[in-house]
Amino acid sequence: MKVTQIDPLDEVAFDAWFEIWHAIDLERWPNRPGWQRAELLAEALDHDGAKEHQCLVAVDDGVTLGAVGIELSRSENLHLANADIRVLPEFRRQGIGSALLEAVEQAARAAGRTDIGGMDEVPAGHDSMAAARDFARHHGFVPVMDMIRRTLYLPPDPELIARLEDTQRERSRGYTMLSFSDRWPEEYLEDRCEFGRRMSTDAPVGEQVLDEEVWDADRVRHMEASTAAQNRAKLTTVARHDASGRLVAFTEVAIPLGAPESVWQHDTLVMREHRGHGLGMAVKLANLAALVDSYPHARIVSTWNAVENKHMIAINDELGHIVEAGSTTWLKHLVPD
Repeated sequence: MKVTQIDPLDEVAFDAWFEIWHAIDLERWPNRPGWQRAELLAEALDHDGAKEHQCLVAVDDGVTLGAVGIELSRSENLHLANADIRVLPEFRRQGIGSALLEAVEQAARAAGRTDIGGMDEVPAGHDSMAAARDFARHHGFVPVMDMIRRTLYLPPDPELIARLEDTQRERSRGYTMLSFSDRWPEEYLEDRCEFGRRMSTDAPVGEQVLDEEVWDADRVRHMEASTAAQNRAKLTTVARHDASGRLVAFTEVAIPLGAPESVWQHDTLVMREHRGHGLGMAVKLANLAALVDSYPHARIVSTWNAVENKHMIAINDELGHIVEAGSTTWLKHLVPD
């Protein structure tokens, strides 16, 4: 068996890598579309963005047995390499995952990284899929953050939404909700950069030590171009503070245009100095309305929350999200050669 990095421009090689990825998606979530090929290919071909993605495969006698995706930040957190290791069920417990991890460690060292991170996912009621946790412990990883995956089924209950809108309307007086698609308006680019920085300092990260991110207009525009290359759309709602004209809260969802029934919640943030006005709920309600109106085929919105993020969890629970899976983020420190 050999583990090699593939060239994403090699269509045959990339298809073999993606087939492993897709098979594990379907194992976890049989009735969901999972990652789309266009999304992962665009990531692998992005040579200028904030993150580099490498694709590796384990092959024996022409048969692809497992795959791994490695993510390396190009600007911050230069100590860290994140990895997602996947092995087909019929080939597990044969050392393939260990071989892939060894290749990850080699790639991480070559990139000057000192830590490897990864995240598992165990759907509720499927403890048999928790083997990744035993694998992580066996190979020296330690848990650094626990997360919960929640799902909102669409369309939402109109009576519930009406009640929530009535409740928050008075609380958010003095703020205006604005929604838009895909590209951030030029006049709000400075605010978007501050949101990006604040997400890196204010969002819960458990026991991880992560850098403050540096955002500028080029980073925002490149992120938007990458989203388009992935055949994804985005819907964003912001809260504008009427007195100052500045944006103080935002939320975003991503819609895979190849599978618009399955929507992914991205970042949500309320500036700490503007908390207590119901803005988290306000932007989520407005963005949900825009999603239902613009993408009527959407059927679910999936979101992840750190277990300590009690405020956002409470908002999602009020909106009707249900718990569907648990996740743990793992970290391994590489011993110097």
